[in-house]
Amino acid sequence: MANKLLMAKSPEEAIGAKTARDAFLAGGTEVNRLGSETAEKADTLISLKKCSGLKGISEDAGCVTIGSMTTFQELVESKKTPEWLKEAALFMASRTKRNMATIGGNIAAKRDDSYLIPALSAAGAVVELLGRDGKKSRTGIAEYTGGKHDALITSVTVPENIKLVSKRYANTAQSHAVLTMSAAMYDDGICLNGAVRNAGLLHFCDLEKRFRKEPDVSEEDIIEMVRTCTGLETADDMFGSDAYKRYLIAVTAFDLHRQLTGKEV
Repeated sequence: MANKLLMAKSPEEAIGAKTARDAFLAGGTEVNRLGSETAEKADTLISLKKCSGLKGISEDAGCVTIGSMTTFQELVESKKTPEWLKEAALFMASRTKRNMATIGGNIAAKRDDSYLIPALSAAGAVVELLGRDGKKSRTGIAEYTGGKHDALITSVTVPENIKLVSKRYANTAQSHAVLTMSAAMYDDGICLNGAVRNAGLLHFCDLEKRFRKEPDVSEEDIIEMVRTCTGLETADDMFGSDAYKRYLIAVTAFDLHRQLTGKEV
């Protein structure tokens, strides 16, 4: 368990001090939560609160760049934040938590009930990373969440104008979500991403192809497609049965597709 706290004064100091046995501390809603494996495994927590240059929201050439230490509440209150991202941030119902939780921390946690990753993935967000060598690099959020990176997230860049819709399902506003799904519209079709509790962060490629090939496919066909999909690894647990999760994925994907194409009843 972590027994040391380092207050880094710059991103360079933070990444330079980090070892494999340390963890970054952003807003603290993940690291400090009861049962957090991150805090349990870390020797030292490296606080980013005093690091310069990790906050703020700016616009440029149709894109919005958000510092990794920008809080959910700052996202909600900023006029520069795209509406689809505000909607995802508001899935975190507690204003107290929104005042603490950061966009970088939510991404780095890679949780399978993430508030933001499905929307950011569907939007094609790009994260800027600061490596131990002091060099910055950029990578798509899908590549970041799907791999291992010994680097510090410094910012996230998203498109300013994109048609994107999201849905989240949980027993209560404060409960862990069994499913959070987002869909974005592009010239060649929709992009579908989701966070499924105890199944992971998923990109629904087969559903995208089906909607692209058959824009008027029926809801029943989509339900059957997901029900029989062998590549989808869901299971029975306290959040719902395998059959329930598959049904929820199917009807949500169908509903989001109809919203984006203007065909909702």
